[in-house]
Amino acid sequence: MIQLHGGHGFLLSNFLSPHVNKRTDDYGGSIENRTRITVEIYNEIRDQVGKNYPIMIKLNIDDYCEGGLNFEDGKNAVKILIDAGIDAIEPTGGGPDTMLNPEGPSYPMAKISSPEEENYFLPKLKELKPLMKEKPLILMGGIRNPEFAEKLLTEGTGDFIALSRPLIHEPNLPNRWKNGDLSPPLCVSCNKCATTGMGTSTLYCVVRRKAEKRRKRLEAKGK
Repeated sequence: MIQLHGGHGFLLSNFLSPHVNKRTDDYGGSIENRTRITVEIYNEIRDQVGKNYPIMIKLNIDDYCEGGLNFEDGKNAVKILIDAGIDAIEPTGGGPDTMLNPEGPSYPMAKISSPEEENYFLPKLKELKPLMKEKPLILMGGIRNPEFAEKLLTEGTGDFIALSRPLIHEPNLPNRWKNGDLSPPLCVSCNKCATTGMGTSTLYCVVRRKAEKRRKRLEAKGK
């Protein structure tokens, strides 16, 4: 499967966002124009891989910033891409200006401190589901309760569950849940991993790495 990245301030997300995209040609202005490059890239990939190879996209549906992509245009972008033939959509939101927002909730959420803050894209995803024309909708964003995640799948709110930060801290989490340990992930949703993985750096959990270094220092002192 191929996944295009149309979220979080990366190239295709920037074309979608009127906050960034100030073009006056066929790739700027209306949401149809701002989605055009994504559709063209999808069509070219489809020509290369054939009709049976799945192509999906992680797509910003809301920039959560003044002058950025709003949810109405986000819904229209979903319609355009589904009509173009994309096989699945993983809706997301926010970008570099909002990921570490010190004045309020960031997107993705910087801190999850209560069950009410889980699944923070869920209200919008319920509006997107009817637009999918039976194509898979992938749920992401604050999913920390495996029983609630299973409920969302069973009810048909979404078709797949996507995790990111919890798996950076705890790669074996799905197996832990599968084997019956349904306790929450060890990830504290601090978002510090967002600052790793740039350039030649390796993506890692800052909290876990600090804990491992501390444990090694204590073990060294014990020897």
